[in-house]
Amino acid sequence: MKQLSLIILLICSLLLSGCVEKEILDDLYVETGKAYDYVDENIIRGTSLFPIYLSDKSIQNGTLSAEASSTREVLEKLARKAQQPLVRGSLDVVLIGEKLAKKGIIDIGDSLQRDASVGARLYVTIVEGEAGELLKGNYGLRGNGTYISNLITHNINRRELPETNLHLFLFNYFQEGQTAYLPILKQLSNESIAITGVALFKKDKMVKKIPADDMFFFKLLVDKLAEGHHIVKLGKKPDKAEKNVEASVTSLSSKHKIIIRHKADPVEVTMKIKIRGIVREYTGKKLTPDKVVEVEKKMEKDIEEKCLAMLKEFQELGIDPVGIGQNQKHGVRGFDFKEWKESIYPRVKFNLDAKVQILEAGTVE
Repeated sequence: MKQLSLIILLICSLLLSGCVEKEILDDLYVETGKAYDYVDENIIRGTSLFPIYLSDKSIQNGTLSAEASSTREVLEKLARKAQQPLVRGSLDVVLIGEKLAKKGIIDIGDSLQRDASVGARLYVTIVEGEAGELLKGNYGLRGNGTYISNLITHNINRRELPETNLHLFLFNYFQEGQTAYLPILKQLSNESIAITGVALFKKDKMVKKIPADDMFFFKLLVDKLAEGHHIVKLGKKPDKAEKNVEASVTSLSSKHKIIIRHKADPVEVTMKIKIRGIVREYTGKKLTPDKVVEVEKKMEKDIEEKCLAMLKEFQELGIDPVGIGQNQKHGVRGFDFKEWKESIYPRVKFNLDAKVQILEAGTVE
């Protein structure tokens, strides 16, 4: 009886294994990156990036491009151009040219979220210039898709880029009371890329760029610093008028809190920001305890001025990347988003309260 059962099990296994379509990795184009660019009012250009594994174990970056009126048609044209099947299951990044971002990108986002093979933590970025041209560079040894993905991950975890991915972009796009943002990349050379800012959106159209120098302040407003870096300029050296005295504050951690006076007229919003850090470098003569206090106070002033200016600019543009509308909703019963956007948010009074604590400053006198 046992022998009969084993024979039946073996036959079933053979039958089932015959139903599975086998695919060999070398016989596929596994996409790791995709780029979309604006051509004209009815045409976009799509560029597909995939690694080609060579016999010496090195990786060559392969690309294909096609033009069409929709993302779906672009995918079909790319598939017809490929000599092997295009597979999207390993897609790391999707790049969108700045021109196209200003026209609207929700069609691309919708296409990605409907594809079950695409992960929600995929990075979506905006590119200064042509996104397809950036993909055609040669960055690192592990392929361009992995390089760009690692670049963004590093800047989120250890620098001033707020957390971002496809899921967060779509979540902010569809919810009321908060607007979306995405990182901006620029090709510096055929072998180098840099993050040059953050793109702010009104619905699905890019309306504003936060430059790289202001990303530190933007992250304080919308996210938490886990490990950051900031230079505090304290003024001129007495003996060298052309040079600033600077303190390099690192290992920064931050958190913020939004306090809303719902019943005030106009509604009053206070943003409280707390930061802790360590002074690693100081270009003055001696970093005394008084100088440490000076660094704290100057950094607090910089944060309050910059962040307050940002909040007022967001208000003028009618965007809300900080999510103040969402916070207001939770404190008001029967909250009306239409009234908030049209008559309340444009009149909100903003306050900024920054507290900086220097935990270590090397050897102080």
